Amino acid sequence: MEEINPISTGFCTSGSNIWNNDYGSLPYEGYSVMEMASMRVLTPPWRGCVVSMAMDCLDCQYLQAVIEEGDPTYVAMILYEIKDYLHQLMKHQFDNYLIQKIFEAKKGITNIQIDSIVYLIICDTHKLIDVCNNNHGTRVMQIMLENMKCPVTKYAVLYMMKPIIDELMKNINGGYVIVQCVKVFPPTLKKVILDELAKYCVEIATHKIGCSVLQTCLKDSEILAMGLITSIISNAMLLAEDCYGNYVVQFVIKMKFPLVNERMIAELCGKFVRLSMNKHASNVVEDLMRCSNQDDVNAIVEELIRSTDFLNVIQDPYENYVAQRALKCTKGYLCRKLSFTIRSYRIELQNHPHGKIVLDNAKSSKR
Repeated sequence: MEEINPISTGFCTSGSNIWNNDYGSLPYEGYSVMEMASMRVLTPPWRGCVVSMAMDCLDCQYLQAVIEEGDPTYVAMILYEIKDYLHQLMKHQFDNYLIQKIFEAKKGITNIQIDSIVYLIICDTHKLIDVCNNNHGTRVMQIMLENMKCPVTKYAVLYMMKPIIDELMKNINGGYVIVQCVKVFPPTLKKVILDELAKYCVEIATHKIGCSVLQTCLKDSEILAMGLITSIISNAMLLAEDCYGNYVVQFVIKMKFPLVNERMIAELCGKFVRLSMNKHASNVVEDLMRCSNQDDVNAIVEELIRSTDFLNVIQDPYENYVAQRALKCTKGYLCRKLSFTIRSYRIELQNHPHGKIVLDNAKSSKR
């Protein structure tokens, strides 16, 4: 029988392809080729027992050492035995380290073999979700994403991730996977993810976990996330009053893009009194005054002063903080006008638990 190099064939599945669509495909041949090649070398004692050994802490460490040694034939044997158990192994407390080691291997494994494992992991959507949301599986997925080289494979992962992004974003472990995609993918693929997040902006931003993950995605993207930021601005009123969504709006404001904050203020114009009297949204109004240019700050303060509810604004348990912030952020004539307006309610405020604090600040800010 002619000797066959298993490395030249890659890590394969039965049949010619497991992936064949408009996004490209990789050549695969039968696993039997690899199995025949492994018979040409000395059979190791662990042959046929890889899956069961991987479930034991010490045996799993031994298999990791085999991968690290980088003998191409032994690596191919291990890959052949685990190919049908990848999702199960990725979720196991010990096995997951073996899969991580495979993706991190520096020798003895080819890019084609790595790509083949990736395709096997992503080809089943339900199993993919399960792995991403798992405490152990999420770490393997992040290592996988970090070590992928082939652009076609990256696109294939994106293609499979795209329909489940909203579901993963609302899980703490799944969210880490999406954040890793945003970190390691090239700008063109990263933008596809961010645009998909924009579609589910409200649903994700108002979720306890989703709002935190969304902020991390914004932090790692900035200018590429402009579509997502636009969606947040369009829903600013709803998000600002939400117990979780307000944190996303605050994060966008603190990015300090002048045009973004200007558009945010335009979106919320005429609603600042209502927002200031809301437990969550009052923080948004304060951040807008802290992080916007002076003209935009003045527009907010003028709206508050003109309100017929201005006395309630000063006495409100939340809005009194907005009034205090306004005194700090205004200058010149407008600051004097605000201070005078507040002091004109001296009788109503001097014995009020919240109002007297604002009154004291107004007295000290006369300038």
